[in-house]
Amino acid sequence: MNKFKQCVYTVILLLTCLVASPLIYKQIWKDSVTIAPKTSAKEPVSATESSTEPTSAPAQETASEAQPTSEGATTAPAEDKPAETVSSAVNFVASGPEYFDDALFIGDSRTEGIRDYGTLKNADYFCQRGLSAYQIDTSYVNGETVWDFLKKKPYAKIYLMLGINEVGNDIEYTASAYRKTVDEIHAVQPNAIIYLQGNLHVASFAETSSISNERINALNSKIQALADNKSIFYIEVNSIFDDGSGALTAEYTSDGIHVLAKYYAEWCDWLCQNTVSPAGTSSAETTTESVTYTSEPAVTTKPQNEEFSNQ
Repeated sequence: MNKFKQCVYTVILLLTCLVASPLIYKQIWKDSVTIAPKTSAKEPVSATESSTEPTSAPAQETASEAQPTSEGATTAPAEDKPAETVSSAVNFVASGPEYFDDALFIGDSRTEGIRDYGTLKNADYFCQRGLSAYQIDTSYVNGETVWDFLKKKPYAKIYLMLGINEVGNDIEYTASAYRKTVDEIHAVQPNAIIYLQGNLHVASFAETSSISNERINALNSKIQALADNKSIFYIEVNSIFDDGSGALTAEYTSDGIHVLAKYYAEWCDWLCQNTVSPAGTSSAETTTESVTYTSEPAVTTKPQNEEFSNQ
């Protein structure tokens, strides 16, 4: 009887387990599903915290970005100070032809015109048709380079006019070559006053897409920027030869590039009217009386050069 009861109890226990086990597993599954959302529910909180951190980070970047702005505002006045110095007007004064006793003119065919048809015969000249800032180191005049000229004797004034043969090329590249030439001249002749002569305009009928007064003005502007108004000065003769449109007056030229021979004397007179003393500019120069020096007409010994080289 006892064995029978044990068997019955065993069967009942097994049946109970079989019936109860699905319920238990179901409850366990529910619990696991319920716990999962709880853990995932915490994730948005950490996401919010992490999203809060970037929000504060840009705020710091904004604060750090504001510093350059304030630094820029502080440095702005410092940038204005040099501008005031550079923009100060040069007080050019009039001098006699003897001013050019110790002067050297360097340039292309337009400088040849000053030499051949002008009145400043007492100056030295290194000039050649087609001379450019690109080739000046390897160009020879009477068997000498410009550096040979500059090393022979000290000059108090050096007049440089280059660019018309290069103006059809890249302006920045040309300005860089010009700057190199100016720096080298100053290195060889550190005590000389250097006059950078702006390029003469061309007549309207001589303008092309590559050689135009607009490009000449752009190059002249780059050349003018090299002047420090202490030992290097910028001068430009266009004011006496231009027409109303800012081009070389047609009646003053035959080829549209060079002025006629008879106008080089006027050019030389203009150079006499626009000089600086070896000591540089001073306030006293503003009271200097204007003196006009009239030069004798130049004797034309050779035909006017009408050929233009853009090498």
